[in-house]
Amino acid sequence: MTQLILDTTGYNMILPESIKGGYVVEEQALSVDVEMITGRIVRQLRGNAWHITYQYGFFDDDTKNKLLSVCRKGKGQAITCGFLPPDSSGTLLYSNFLVMAFTYPKFMWSQMLPGENGDTARPLWGDFSLELREVRPHD
Repeated sequence: MTQLILDTTGYNMILPESIKGGYVVEEQALSVDVEMITGRIVRQLRGNAWHITYQYGFFDDDTKNKLLSVCRKGKGQAITCGFLPPDSSGTLLYSNFLVMAFTYPKFMWSQMLPGENGDTARPLWGDFSLELREVRPHD
């Protein structure tokens, strides 16, 4: 089942299904601190926004490079993402998100693939995590 699609307007990166608590979607209150004329500071609630955390194990080289391109783009500008909310029956919601943080995958090991000219090594990358926040409140 597809849980998360990054940047549906550009790269269309469908992430593999994360297991064992590696995919968490929750609503967080977006608020702003406002200073009143009297000097008191009040917190004004703007609404609720989706907050997504995602972790995954292993990627091949091409997937890793595409994933890093999408994450770098999302750090500087909003990207449209499809995500599976916790109360959904399998239908993805789409909204604009900012990439708040991501970790660069680490080299884990190489996989030997048989080829015509002998075995070739294919690197596998792992230990990737991503944090997204919706740009505007949805309610």
